Amino acid sequence: MRHQLVELLRCQNCSGVLHAEAADGLLECGTCGRQVSVVDGIPRFAQLADDEATNRTRESFGYEWTHFNDWRDSGSTNFTDYFAGVDLGSLRDAVVLDAGCGMGRHARQIAPYAGQVIAIDFSAAIEQAARNTADCPNVSCVQADLLGLPIAGNTVDFAYSLGVLHHLEKTEAALAGLVGKLKPGGRLRVYLYWKKHGWSGQLLRAVTAARRVTTRVPFPVLRAACWLLSLCLWVGVVLPYRVLSSLGITRHERWPLFVYTKYPFTVLYNDQFDRFSAPIEKRYDQDEVVTMLRRAGLEHVTVRPCFGWIADGRKPA
Repeated sequence: MRHQLVELLRCQNCSGVLHAEAADGLLECGTCGRQVSVVDGIPRFAQLADDEATNRTRESFGYEWTHFNDWRDSGSTNFTDYFAGVDLGSLRDAVVLDAGCGMGRHARQIAPYAGQVIAIDFSAAIEQAARNTADCPNVSCVQADLLGLPIAGNTVDFAYSLGVLHHLEKTEAALAGLVGKLKPGGRLRVYLYWKKHGWSGQLLRAVTAARRVTTRVPFPVLRAACWLLSLCLWVGVVLPYRVLSSLGITRHERWPLFVYTKYPFTVLYNDQFDRFSAPIEKRYDQDEVVTMLRRAGLEHVTVRPCFGWIADGRKPA
C-alpha cells in the first residue's frame, strides 16, 4: 500500500486521519480508533448493506468483472469514447479518482497520463482491478462504497464515474459525495444511461420488463442466457450493421446496438450481462442530467450524447 494513498484516506466514522499499522496490516484512525483491514495491499472499507438491492448490486458487479476481466477487449476504442475532450496533459501531477472502477480498465488506461490514480469499487471486482493495474506504479485500489468514500475532501483534481451512478439507489447522494472530494476548480465526468423515445424507447421498456425476472436469476444461468442472446444479436444485428457501413450507408448509425460494430463479440456479451443482472437501472433525459449535476454543486455543466450521456462539470473555485 502506497504512502501517497494513506495520506489521502480518511476514517468513514469521523473523517479522522488514518495511520498505517504495518505490523498488523491495518489502518487505524488517530481520532476514534477505528481499524480498517488491508488485505493484499487493498484497504477494505466496504461493508454489507442492510438492503437486498445494494447487496445484489455488489454481488452482480463482483461476478461480472471477475468473469469479464480482460480490459483489452474494449481497448483504446472505449477509452477514446469515454475520455474524448479531457485534457489528459493537465493530469500529469493530478490526483485522479476512478469511482466504481470495476475490473480497472479505465484506471489502467488513464494511469500513463496521471500523477496518482485511486481506483475504488465496493465489490469483489476490486481484486481484478488490482491484478489489471499491478504494473501501474501510480494506481492504488481501495474497496469502498461511493456513498461513504474514505477520501479526504478537496483533494481530487479529476474524478470520473462511468456507468456506475445509474445503478445506485441514492444516485444524487453519491454524486454529491464525489463533488465533495474535488478540489476547488476540480472536474468531474460521469456517464449515465439515456432515456429513449419512440420505437427505441419501446424496446427499452421491454428490456425493463424482462429485468424484473433476470435480476433474480442465478448469475451462471443468466450468463449462459446472455451468451445465447448476444450471439443472436451479433449475427442478426451487429454483422448486418457492419455490412451496411461497408456499403457507405449511414442511416443505421443511430439505431440500437450500432456502437457494437466497433467492438468484438465479448464486449456485446459483457454488456448484455450487465444490462440484465444489476437490480437498479435508471435512465435520464439530457435536461435531467444537467439539473442533477448543477444541484450537486457543479458549474460549467455540459452534456453530450455518446450512446448514453457524457456529462462534465467543474467545482467552483
